[in-house]
Amino acid sequence: MTCASLGVDAGELDLPVPLDRAAYRTAIDLLTARGLVSNGRLTAYGRQVEALPVERPLGELLVHADTPLIPIVAVIANIDSLHRMTRDERDLHGLVVNGSDHLTAYNLYAHAVNQFGTIGSVYGLPRHVFDEGLDEWALERGILVKAIEDAAMGMASVYRSLELPLPKQLPVVSKDLKRQFMDLVARVCPFDLVIDEQTIDGQEARVARASMAGSWGAVAGTLRYFADRFGRPRAAIEGTTLPYELIRRHAVLGPPVVSVTGPRKRLQLTAERRLEYFGFALDTEVSALPDPVPNELLGPARDALTDALLAGGTSHPNQRTVRDAARDLGELYRRSGGALDHIAPHAVRQLVRTQLDHVTGWRSFLATPVNLDAESLVERGVRRRLNALPSKVRVRGDAVPIGYDVEGGAAIARLQLREGQARRLQESDLPDVGRPIWFTVVRGQQPAVRAQSLPELRIKLRELPRESRGAKSHRGKAKPPRRARRRR
Repeated sequence: MTCASLGVDAGELDLPVPLDRAAYRTAIDLLTARGLVSNGRLTAYGRQVEALPVERPLGELLVHADTPLIPIVAVIANIDSLHRMTRDERDLHGLVVNGSDHLTAYNLYAHAVNQFGTIGSVYGLPRHVFDEGLDEWALERGILVKAIEDAAMGMASVYRSLELPLPKQLPVVSKDLKRQFMDLVARVCPFDLVIDEQTIDGQEARVARASMAGSWGAVAGTLRYFADRFGRPRAAIEGTTLPYELIRRHAVLGPPVVSVTGPRKRLQLTAERRLEYFGFALDTEVSALPDPVPNELLGPARDALTDALLAGGTSHPNQRTVRDAARDLGELYRRSGGALDHIAPHAVRQLVRTQLDHVTGWRSFLATPVNLDAESLVERGVRRRLNALPSKVRVRGDAVPIGYDVEGGAAIARLQLREGQARRLQESDLPDVGRPIWFTVVRGQQPAVRAQSLPELRIKLRELPRESRGAKSHRGKAKPPRRARRRR
């Protein structure tokens, strides 16, 4: 955010320490998605958040918080975590807010202020100061006095930034305040988010052992990473539990995705919309589109019909002809090495799509003739020359399948080999097919090995673990059936 406030792209700077460009771009994308940055500069909302003396997530909460919630957010913005605020042996009876580390930590500070605090002055600035009773209370409760003092200093800084008077007393969390705070967190959700013990990228993250949050619903808070006793990386989260009904209330429906679905005799156009909550897909709503299709969905519907027609997934009268022609044109394009631009996959798709420009629904789609003729698009001589390219070649006496493709705009041929064939392969064994040869080594249920040259293929084969190499399925001679054994 500092770079955005200055209008500087850190990726263009010559820094003494190398910049993690991937992490930097990820951070910029996150800030842009949250409306804090636009075109590399802070937005008005971003300037409001950046001006506050707290971390970005809590700054967002402060900007959105109503007046009753400002003390709560100001306090939790200056407490690292409930776990680090307390000792292992602690007594939080009467101060715990079930389901929320944030509110429990706030309650501890509020109790300290209400019982032992007053408004004082430090270096001429107002802040909460505490009498000697705080030390005894903190010792009995297992609370760190330094965490209370740090929160007092940080809270005073927040109130000065907001130009608000520091409150003498703080409200203890009630049911209404808890409901308001949870609604604020669910609405803004600036924290890390875990739903059903899964992060947004699918990693496992459990609720921290000392956390007040529950594992049901979503948990919004801070992810912490550590290694277990076996050295495996783990993640745990501390924060506030948000019930499913609350996150569904603030979830939004994504844009409709039109597709052709249904059994073969009852195909129809459907619109699929995902119910999303800050990157998590909570549910999917699928509904049949009316016939005729609404105007705003005509374009996506025609695109979906085009894709389904080329894939052979419709009951259109010309379905088989179009599918076979598209398959033949695709093979001719690959064999040509990309030289026949007019039959490239995107060009063929556009030929079909143009013929559906007047389709308004499923019935009009079935009534619209669609023509795709490979013979009229590719001259007979060119077709004959390309089809004459071999589908198999001889390598060390074996017939090996060979395919043709276009990679990066260049023509290639791809040999499909067994592992034993690949290990014995020499440069002199390769056929001359007029284009670079790439390799695919099929290894049964193991992942295939792919290489763009013979030296690269040899390196990859040498790097295979021994147990995954193509060993014989029977290491020793199999015993004959029991009934067939001879007595000795």
